[in-house]
Amino acid sequence: MGSSAARENQYLLVFGATMALRERAVVAALRVFDGPVVTIARSHDARAAKFFDHVLLGDFSDPEASLKAVVDFEKETGMTPAGVVPFFDPGLLPGRAIADHYGLPFLSRQAIEDSSINKNRMKDRLLAAGVATPRYITVDGLESVRAAVAELGLPCVIKPAAFGGSLGVRLITDEADIPDAYATVRGIITANAATFTVKNEGIQVEEFCSLSEEVSVEVLTHGERPQVLAVTDKSHGPRPYFAEIGHRVPSVHSERADVIDLAERACTAIGLDRGVAHVELRLEGDQPPQIMEVGARTAGDGILDLVERALGFSPYELHIRSYLDRLDGPLPQVRPVGLAALAVLKAPAGRIARIRPARTVDAAVRSYEVFATPGAVSSGQQANYLHREGYVECFWPGAAPESVPRSAHLDVAAELATEIFEMEPVDSGLDFTRS
Repeated sequence: MGSSAARENQYLLVFGATMALRERAVVAALRVFDGPVVTIARSHDARAAKFFDHVLLGDFSDPEASLKAVVDFEKETGMTPAGVVPFFDPGLLPGRAIADHYGLPFLSRQAIEDSSINKNRMKDRLLAAGVATPRYITVDGLESVRAAVAELGLPCVIKPAAFGGSLGVRLITDEADIPDAYATVRGIITANAATFTVKNEGIQVEEFCSLSEEVSVEVLTHGERPQVLAVTDKSHGPRPYFAEIGHRVPSVHSERADVIDLAERACTAIGLDRGVAHVELRLEGDQPPQIMEVGARTAGDGILDLVERALGFSPYELHIRSYLDRLDGPLPQVRPVGLAALAVLKAPAGRIARIRPARTVDAAVRSYEVFATPGAVSSGQQANYLHREGYVECFWPGAAPESVPRSAHLDVAAELATEIFEMEPVDSGLDFTRS
């Protein structure tokens, strides 16, 4: 699978490659596409914009604004996209609009709207196809939440019908929790909907899935037959939240036939037929697994970086080739060369007084990055992806998943956070979960 040559005056348009822990999408684009690589950003100071040949100014999450930015660029330069590739949810509908305008390959609009950008439609499609997933009830006010809880039983989960990164996802274990849980979810939707031009501001109450382990499955959906590329073990922070705090590749469950089958059937039920999809499911022992979400885009949180390091191929490259309709030749053979993991850096509760360079790091550490700055306030607990101070990436060469303790990467992150964050007290009474 060599480089995909661009015709004169054509470029590759990508969405979401400027986000933290998705940057290697740019590396893959440069490997695959022999021509300019372009993105859309709201301002010239967009993160990682220096890696693109052109940055078009516009709202990357709004279909009309994104299409206008591309059309205006064509009028100015004569250049048109040879392909449009989404790496995150906000780029799906804008990418569809641009692909329609230029007659380019892309996911169908129905498949996009039936994926995790609309969790109501996603669950309807899964349940209709007989794919195991928790039931849900749409709610539109406090009393309807109470009614849904009464019907589904406790515990249950309340969440936005859109958004990712665990934003607004919260466990309800007692009827007394309902008012605060509903207010928190509604507040998070109000605070973040404009950031990603999210028009779906619905809320759902979902059955609680008691299966104790979670994995994500990266599935290549090119044509009629989906194929699992990798399975990732996931770790979560303490309840009542479901924040993801760590990932490991390959999973101890990578060879489970029921996991592979369920993930592939979920992609088929949603109608995905292009690119790498991100499927999350829960499992425990020999009980049947259940699907939690199906994302019509590549994974975030550096998961595909872990796949590349541990398994020796780039899912980003396959994703790009699929959107260019240039995915030919045999798929890579999976040959694990070690265990790769990523864990969130979380500062203790308080205000960050100073960030110190690490004097020593564990031998498994390959890199770490701190997002927070001195003066920032840490809740000490992660409710969603916004409550992180950084991350650390680890690698154990030649190690099998069973040979490394399941918490090893989390332990490395905790030790590193203790060393680098110097904290000071902050006024109590602040509610960090609503930010």
